[in-house]
Amino acid sequence: MLNKKIMYALCYFSIFFSPIITPGILLFSIKGKEMKHHAKWALLTHTTFVIGMIVTFLLYNYVSFSTNSSDTVPFLSLASVFFIVVLNVTILLFNLIRGITCIVKHSEDNWASC
Repeated sequence: MLNKKIMYALCYFSIFFSPIITPGILLFSIKGKEMKHHAKWALLTHTTFVIGMIVTFLLYNYVSFSTNSSDTVPFLSLASVFFIVVLNVTILLFNLIRGITCIVKHSEDNWASC
């Protein structure tokens, strides 16, 4: 039972060391309804996180953020970067909370509640 909890939490905590790779491997290699559930959620959130990081990097490096221009593109780009950073921090916190919940949870009544 403890090994299952650790595997579930590993899906979510892998956002720090190998996002997308660890949940993908666990999704296709380990059988079980609970494991697939957690691996799918982790894979979805990690993919969103990585795409957000790439878009933030591209917007921040390739769009000039000058305030002297009357063009709205720099403002919209800056607003997009801010929104994506807030989204990524939310996803990071979600993964932390889900991983801790999977470890601390006592009963296995409802696998989807973790």
